[in-house]
Amino acid sequence: MNMGVWLPDLRILASHPVQYQAPLFRVLVNEGIEIEVGFYHKGAAFQGMYDAEFGRNLSWDVDLLAGYPYRIFGTEQANYGYSEQLRTAPGLLPWVLNDRRTPLLLFGWVTELFWLAWLLRTLGRAPVMMLAETTAASFAANPKPAWRVGLLRWLLQRTSACLFIGCHNRAFLLEMGVSSERLFHTPYSIDNAHFEGEAKRILPRRQVLCRHYGLDPALPTFLFAGKWIPKKRPVQLLKAYLAAGLRTRAQLVYVGDGKLRGELERLVSANGLKHVHLLGFLNQSQMPLAYVLGEVLCLLSEPTETWGLVVNEALACSRPVIASDAVGCVPDLVGPENGWVVPLDDSERLVQTLLDAYNQRAAWAEMGHAGRERVQGNTFEAMAGGIRVAWQHVLDGLDGSRGWTGDEMQGRVAVCQDQVQRMEERPTGVDLETHTG
Repeated sequence: MNMGVWLPDLRILASHPVQYQAPLFRVLVNEGIEIEVGFYHKGAAFQGMYDAEFGRNLSWDVDLLAGYPYRIFGTEQANYGYSEQLRTAPGLLPWVLNDRRTPLLLFGWVTELFWLAWLLRTLGRAPVMMLAETTAASFAANPKPAWRVGLLRWLLQRTSACLFIGCHNRAFLLEMGVSSERLFHTPYSIDNAHFEGEAKRILPRRQVLCRHYGLDPALPTFLFAGKWIPKKRPVQLLKAYLAAGLRTRAQLVYVGDGKLRGELERLVSANGLKHVHLLGFLNQSQMPLAYVLGEVLCLLSEPTETWGLVVNEALACSRPVIASDAVGCVPDLVGPENGWVVPLDDSERLVQTLLDAYNQRAAWAEMGHAGRERVQGNTFEAMAGGIRVAWQHVLDGLDGSRGWTGDEMQGRVAVCQDQVQRMEERPTGVDLETHTG
């Protein structure tokens, strides 16, 4: 712990408050690491914000800011434009650069400003830790200029510690030249105990709840949970359900919202599908209900699905999973004992997999139990443990050299602001790393 003027043991820089990160920050505090989290913008922490992928205003019903120290640098709903970054830089950059010895944990590289802070700390030999979801497949999905790939490789190879969330993420970091001794496992997690407990609490009322939402409690139920957007392929799932001949034998439930709502509604109406139910958006505290109504989660996403935390949620609620082999969490969380893996873009295999799952419905409960056991190691405590080990590794490696003086600090901030100012003269459209759930 730092003495005198209060300084945190660890600074964390993230894009905005996220429902899957806030519990991790609280666990770090509870385990005795003094953190301070800096957010580029406020997101939906104080009031609703428009989510373009959900196609609606969002206001989460869980507290995203309680239990840990934080500061928010941008007061607007972010668009990550250069003018916005210029306005944010005077607050963010000094906070990032004014203490050379306190490690900085970056949650991804979501803006040019993050890249600039990362680069300057690296050049100044200030410790940086990185946690990003990127996989080799997601990185390759969008073409990038060679200079950017080279800069990312150079930065990652010089980052003090890289945290990986699973097998695919680790493989990407190794491919980028990060040495294995600087890799630390932070298994991607949700609040397993909450989901498991809530599912057990409301499961005895499943029949009543099914009738309330217009479902037939006697029919086997497949579930889609998430944004109704192209990369998650909700339309392909509906077409496979039709092709499998399950329209009268099983029901399909959609939880979420998004730009494909209209197409889904048209398909349901045109085909007279009385057992396909578009339930719409459920807030975070309501999500266990989705896994009580639905009995098998289906996530058929493209490679940009770097993990898929809905899989963690389903497994914690003792539900088996059908997932495409492009979903990032598959090698870590899905196997024949608790689900089915489908090759991406193989529509015939998807149809057959739905039929196989339907025909194996007597084993769903046993598969659900196996899935719950498999996800038990993915907890916020395990994530915090990985961060602690990496943090201690970084502290052990500090060489004791002096930090930046005030004049040096001001000089670097001036250079940073000049660089951000120049961004306004360039076109937007840089492909930046983002997080997905």
